[in-house]
Amino acid sequence: MKRPRVLIVNCYSDNHRGARGNYFFAPQPMTGAVLAGLMQREKVDVRIHCEFSQGPFEDLAALGWADLLVLTGLNPAFDRMKQLTAYARTVNPRIAVAMGGSLARALPRLSSRYFDYVCTGDVEDVGAVLHDVFGPGYAAERPLPRYDLANWLRLVGFAESSRNCNFRCGFCSMTAEDRQYAAYDVEDVRRQVEAMGYRTCVMFLDQNFYAGTRSFFRARLALLRQLCEERKIGGWSALVTTDFYANPENLRLAKEAGCIGFFSGVESFSREQIAAYNKKQNLILPQEDVICRSLDAGLVFHYGMVFDPTARRITGLMEEIDFIVGNPKITLPNFLCFAIPLLGTPLFAQRLGEGSLLPDLKLRDMDGRSVICHTLDPLDDVVAFARKMDRGIMPRRKLAAHAWKFHARYRGSLRGWSMSSALANTWSMAFPGLGTNGRDRKVSGSASGRSYLATTERTGSLYRPIINIPERWRQHFAPLFITDGAGELHEAVCADLGVSGRPAAESTLPDIRTPPTTTRA
Repeated sequence: MKRPRVLIVNCYSDNHRGARGNYFFAPQPMTGAVLAGLMQREKVDVRIHCEFSQGPFEDLAALGWADLLVLTGLNPAFDRMKQLTAYARTVNPRIAVAMGGSLARALPRLSSRYFDYVCTGDVEDVGAVLHDVFGPGYAAERPLPRYDLANWLRLVGFAESSRNCNFRCGFCSMTAEDRQYAAYDVEDVRRQVEAMGYRTCVMFLDQNFYAGTRSFFRARLALLRQLCEERKIGGWSALVTTDFYANPENLRLAKEAGCIGFFSGVESFSREQIAAYNKKQNLILPQEDVICRSLDAGLVFHYGMVFDPTARRITGLMEEIDFIVGNPKITLPNFLCFAIPLLGTPLFAQRLGEGSLLPDLKLRDMDGRSVICHTLDPLDDVVAFARKMDRGIMPRRKLAAHAWKFHARYRGSLRGWSMSSALANTWSMAFPGLGTNGRDRKVSGSASGRSYLATTERTGSLYRPIINIPERWRQHFAPLFITDGAGELHEAVCADLGVSGRPAAESTLPDIRTPPTTTRA
C-alpha cells in the first residue's frame, strides 16, 4: 500500500515582488520542519520547501507527487498560497490542500473558498487533517521538528521553548489572535536542541523568552548551560522584552548559561510612539539604557525600527535615524520598516475607523515597505522616504564611523559571533538590498517594478502563472483587496473582519474537524 505523500510549503513574497531566497537572514522560518515532525516518519513521506530561504516553489513534479499540500506563511503570503493551490489543482486534480497560520485565523471564511482545510488552531491541528485525508495512525506520538528535511537551517539552529506572548502590542498578530502564553516542558526543549545536531548558535523563536514563571526561566538557563558545557551547542540567543532588563541579575545568569545575545522589539526611541503601540513593557527603562546594559554585559543586542508616518512626520523619523547612526554606544538596527496594521489588530481597527487606509489596498502591499495609509506629510514625500529607506537611508560614511567607534568601545566585552553579528548590521543598513529576499527576476533593474505606494504598486511576476491555468483556478492569481475604491473594508473580507476590522468571535470560526465543503477539480 502506497504511503501518504505530504508536501509542506512555507509561502513567502518578498519586498521586491519576486524572490531568490536568503539563507543568511536570521531568523529563518521553521514552521515546515515543525509540521513535518508532527507526522510519523515510518508511515508518511514528507517533503518541505521554504520560499523565504529557497525562493519561489516551482517544482510542478512535486505537486503531482503529493497527496496532500500543506501551506503556511505570514500575512502577505495569502495570495501566494492561492497561487500554489491553483498550480497543484492544475497538475494534480486529486490533491487535498490545507492551510494554516495567522491568516487562517483572521480570514477563515474567505480561506474556505480556496482551500479544503482551514486550520484555525495550532500546528498540531495538522493531525486532524491527516486523519481526515488518510485515516487514523499517521500523526506522530512524540513530535519532533524534522531538521533533517530543512537544509536551509545550517550554522544557526532554531527552536522554541514556548508559544504566544503575555503582552498585547497594538500592531502584533499575537494580539489579534489573543492566544494564551504556553510553556513547553524543559525536556521537550532538550529533545529539540539535540535533534538538530551541533550548531554554533541556537536561536529561540519564542515571542518572549522571558515570559512565564521565573522558575521556568531559570530551568531553561540551567538546561542551556549544560548543553553548552557538553558542547552540544556553541551558544544561544533569544527574543526578550524590556522587562527582562529591569533585573541586572538576568544578564549575568544568561551570560553564564552561554548566551550570545538577544533580539528585542525596540520599535522606536520615542516614548510617545511606544505608548501608541501599547508596548508598555518598553516604557520600563529608556531604550538606550537597555541596549547599553546588554552590550556592557557582553551580550549583543539586536532590534528593529518601526516607523509610522501616519502618526509622525518625516522630520521626526529622520531625527531618530540621525540619533541612532550618531550613537556608537548602541547597535544599529537589523531592519527598518513601516508600521503594518495587520488584519484584526487594534492598529488595523484604528486605521480603518479613522479612514486612514488607502483605497484599493492589497494585502500584498502590507509588507512594511509600501505606503498603505494616509500620512501627516504629503504622500509624495513619504513615498520618497520609503524609496530611500529601501535603498539605504543612512549615509555610508556615518555608518562606517559608527562601526569603527562601536568596535573600539565594545571590543573588550563583545567577542566572536557577538561582535561579528553586531557589525553585520552596518552592512544591512548600508546595502539594504543584501538583506531583502531578492529582486523580481522578470523585471529588469533592482527596484524598477516598485512605486512604494499601495494604490499604484504592481504585484509582480509571481502573479503571472508559469503554466496554463484552467479558467476555474485563474482567480487564484488575483490579489486580495483589503479596501475598496472608497477606502472602506472590501467586501471580500467583510464577512471575516466585520465593520470594526476585528475578527469574528472564535465560536463562529470553522474548524478543520468539520472541514468546509470545497469542490475540487
